[in-house]
Amino acid sequence: MACLSMDGKLHLKPRLKKPNKWRAFLKNISRSYGYLKTSWGVQTREFFANSTLHGVKYFAATDRPFIERFMWFSCVTFGAVATCVVIFSLWDKFQTYPTITGLDTDFHNWKVPFPAVAVCPLEPAGMENIREFLGFSADDTGVETNEIVEFYFEMSKLSLNTVKGFAERYHNGIPKQFNQSTDLRGLTLKLLRKCDKLFESCKFKDEAINCCSVDSQSFQPVLTENGLCYAFNSRHLEATSSRDVKFNMQYIKETDIKWSLEFSVNSQQLLAPIYIINSDDFIGIDVQPQLVWDCKVDRIAFSFKQTYTTEDTRQLSIKQRKCIFEDEVKLKVDWIYTYTACTMECRMETAKRRCGCVPFFYPEIAGFDYCDLSSLQCIAAHLAEIRDISKCNCQLGCKNTVYEVETQKTKEADSTLNRIEIGFVSWPMVRYKREVLFGWVDLLVSFGGIAGLFLGFSLLSGVEILYYFTIRACIASWRERRYLDR
Repeated sequence: MACLSMDGKLHLKPRLKKPNKWRAFLKNISRSYGYLKTSWGVQTREFFANSTLHGVKYFAATDRPFIERFMWFSCVTFGAVATCVVIFSLWDKFQTYPTITGLDTDFHNWKVPFPAVAVCPLEPAGMENIREFLGFSADDTGVETNEIVEFYFEMSKLSLNTVKGFAERYHNGIPKQFNQSTDLRGLTLKLLRKCDKLFESCKFKDEAINCCSVDSQSFQPVLTENGLCYAFNSRHLEATSSRDVKFNMQYIKETDIKWSLEFSVNSQQLLAPIYIINSDDFIGIDVQPQLVWDCKVDRIAFSFKQTYTTEDTRQLSIKQRKCIFEDEVKLKVDWIYTYTACTMECRMETAKRRCGCVPFFYPEIAGFDYCDLSSLQCIAAHLAEIRDISKCNCQLGCKNTVYEVETQKTKEADSTLNRIEIGFVSWPMVRYKREVLFGWVDLLVSFGGIAGLFLGFSLLSGVEILYYFTIRACIASWRERRYLDR
């Protein structure tokens, strides 16, 4: 800075240097960190000298011979390694086999649900029904008439198993008489045999019932991945597919006269797979029929094998317990989780991603448009990918039921009949229970026991280590600097 002196001369006044606050701050931080490192060294020596861990204070004692200290160091190291090895093995057991499945013999206190029985004719719509629907008489035998009747007949059999053959057959175009904008789902349901034209009489638990009334104690149509079926005691009927419709599950009692469903049909030429499944399950391509009925078997007896999972297994992850509770994963196709619902939704997602639509035999869901006939060519082209469920990440439900045919009574090779009885082979006396074998508490106790056995380590030992090297070290670096300087 310049200033004017008394003699009139201009003099420069020396500028005072301002202190560098940032440099001082960094210097203070560096100095504090130096004290903290020194404090850590002091606390390490004190920890080893006063530690309750087995053998630590002996190899840290500087006044003992080297060979003695080395021996104790080797013992402590061996204990630490052994602890880690055993703890890792326990963790692996906890991740892979934390549950156990055993017999539950308390069978007098639980209800036995009757399964859903589905009859799926391979030809759900007869030629006569189609001719009647189209208004053709038996005398109409022209080429175009036969062509359109055959087309409707093949369309009525559409399923995930037949869509490729249908697409190949009509690759060059469909009959010009057919309207492309037709609602395929509604049309298919109209083409099918009426229930009362297929079923003649029915009995449930040896009591006569109406085969075709609008409730779960009757046969109702349902479209599935395997084509059209008539299902008894299923929650997924066309008439009861809404959440608002109450489903009346059918049960059996030990005192019932029979534990079976019996029905007769109006034809001895019927060829139909019969599925026996849980009432909550969908009839999909993951499910195999227990019998392909050709009117030669008049009785099949099945066994009931159910596995349920206790509520305490919810503490485990899905990967650990290898099952999913019905309210644990939200699906679009159903409000109850089942394995068949999960795989079906996965196939629908794949079809929508590849073709922008799904075949009409899938359930009606918002956001999933039904394919028209031209779009079925795309479904057929990507059928292998759609059927592949390796990337679906679906697990069995935690309440899983399997029905296995134990016996079946067959008539002579040349005779046919139109009646069949489907029932339990005997009263179900056992079911299987999945429960926790090795939970979080068991894991904690095992960890503590192993660490205590090899090292004398406890939960408070861990707190002590944190205390020595955090709180105590920081306080000493601030309040005991004179001691640390020495």
